[in-house]
Amino acid sequence: MGERTAVCGSRQGWYAVLCVHVSWLLFAGLIKGLGVMLPTLKEQFATDTWLIGWMIAIISGTGNLLVPLARPLEVVFGTRTVAAICGFMLGISIVLASCTTSVAMLTLPLALIAGPGLSIVNILSRAMVGRCFTTNYATAIGIASSGHPLGFVIFAPFIQVLLDTYGWRGALLLLGGFSLHLGVCGALLRSPSTATRISGDYQPVAHSNDDEAESRDSSSDVHGASKKSWLDSAKDALLITKERFGVSVGRRVAFWLAAAIFLCYRFAGAIWQIFFVAQAQAKGFSAYNAVMFTAAGGLGSIAAKIVFGPLVDRALLKLRHALAIVIVVGSLTFVTVPWMNSYWLMMSNAFLCFGAIGATGALSDLFTRELLGVDLLVTAFSWMQLLSGAILFSVGFFPGWMYDQTGSFDMAFVIAGCVWASSLLALFVEWVMTRRKLLQEK
Repeated sequence: MGERTAVCGSRQGWYAVLCVHVSWLLFAGLIKGLGVMLPTLKEQFATDTWLIGWMIAIISGTGNLLVPLARPLEVVFGTRTVAAICGFMLGISIVLASCTTSVAMLTLPLALIAGPGLSIVNILSRAMVGRCFTTNYATAIGIASSGHPLGFVIFAPFIQVLLDTYGWRGALLLLGGFSLHLGVCGALLRSPSTATRISGDYQPVAHSNDDEAESRDSSSDVHGASKKSWLDSAKDALLITKERFGVSVGRRVAFWLAAAIFLCYRFAGAIWQIFFVAQAQAKGFSAYNAVMFTAAGGLGSIAAKIVFGPLVDRALLKLRHALAIVIVVGSLTFVTVPWMNSYWLMMSNAFLCFGAIGATGALSDLFTRELLGVDLLVTAFSWMQLLSGAILFSVGFFPGWMYDQTGSFDMAFVIAGCVWASSLLALFVEWVMTRRKLLQEK
């Protein structure tokens, strides 16, 4: 337990919070920045709305598809090395994207480098926050994830100013320069390079000379010892792969309950981030008003995190009740989008909608840790984001396609709200399972 204290000291805990905060800040800056540029990119490349929207969804989704590599990379290289390298790669990839001349060329560096780099840093640093904060975890993760709404407050209007002043290439170039800061934040993290986590503790991997000698003797004695068949070797390789990638977490019902909450809110949140500005402009609002709505959404998310984090930490509001409240409020804001046609209705809707998205994100991490424990956080977060990426990759074009067909995003937002509301079923199933377990214990 001594090494746990060394790795998760108070300073390291806040370094991890900073790293999560900056990763969310830059994720919001990249995805929302591309969302702000959507009308411009559509005209620049003379293409359809659905193709640009799908490109942004692919950039977000591809990063999630590669996050199962986070755990093996952490084991082999350590958290600090992986986070620092991925952070610097993020900035470089955005700079490269500013030099491209087609939609495909723009997508490649962002989808293959920026998305995975952001997601891996986010996963590793979020897991470190979960390990470091045994108390006040909801407050810590609320502060960490507040980078996401803060990115909307800062970057949405800022990207619009850069777009008007320097064009989309200049805006991406400057965004790439800002993104290099994530590499510096990753370098602050301390990783257990000579330790292996076993049952919640860090234990050094021992190499015994006697065991090696015995292994050599037994391998040389072909007549006295039976050799492993190819089938046994294949089984050993599969077991090692399974342990490194955390595939066994998929056999837990608790994982799928937590994943249902995560996937539904992430799907709705991605639709909001990518298409909200275009949706506001389709309703007749100016680009300036659209980014101001986005900024209001960011403020709503910050306010929600400030309110719900301390309430849950101090047991003034139960976690499940808080999740139910924000899911109901958030899904209603999506379903009522067709009636949001005035300035203040749109402003209020954005404030409540992204406030609910932000609160659900923080509470979802707390729900996952409560169901699965700290030792499975990296693998659980990784596989959840992989599933989220697969969903975005598959259906990310749909809202844009619906707009091209009908001239409105309303139905796409209503469908997203219904999907988000369906996650209430996971809370109900978990409640039933808990009640049944208590009855069996009695």
